Amino acid sequence: MKRLLLVVSVVFLLLAPARAQRNTGYYEDYVQYLPAAMNLGLDLVGVGSVDGYPDILIASATTFLSEALMVNALKLVVKEERPNGTGWNSFPSGHSATAYAGPSGHSATAYAGAELVRLEYGWGWGTAAYVAATAVAYGRVAHQCHWWWDTTAGGVIGILSAHIGYSTVRPIKRLFGMELPKETSVSLYPVVEPRSGALCTTLAFTF
Repeated sequence: MKRLLLVVSVVFLLLAPARAQRNTGYYEDYVQYLPAAMNLGLDLVGVGSVDGYPDILIASATTFLSEALMVNALKLVVKEERPNGTGWNSFPSGHSATAYAGPSGHSATAYAGAELVRLEYGWGWGTAAYVAATAVAYGRVAHQCHWWWDTTAGGVIGILSAHIGYSTVRPIKRLFGMELPKETSVSLYPVVEPRSGALCTTLAFTF
């Protein structure tokens, strides 16, 4: 069952966001979501995390929000032409920074997601996430969508965004009265609705 949940989480996070964007057909269009999928999915399949799942969700949301703001602001200000001449939004590389930075922000998930994985699960899983992020950055340069300094800047922004995301967890939980005891656990499992026979998902908090 845990393996099934991992597969569902990875497939959803890899494919759903990509379908909403302009797909260039490059592998990094999909691999960019892998670190974020790891960050959200590993805890659900029993991999020990530093924080509880509510903290992971909050940190992820604020990470990608702050990254998207920084990436898009710089793209509007710098207006650097892409190596392939398809636009003036090359700097910085969204692919290398986060997942949701708009149509020009494919790279966006990679390094923000990788740093989230490292912070939550340690360097073991973090190294795998960083390998995926680096593959995304390499692909953006190899496919002439970005210059190497674009992906480097995107990576720095992504890592910085992850730390911003984690720094906001406690203030946000206090603001909304979400302080939960440390023994709180979260489980996600499928159920069948008895009348219609439809397959549903149940999210349960135990504390």
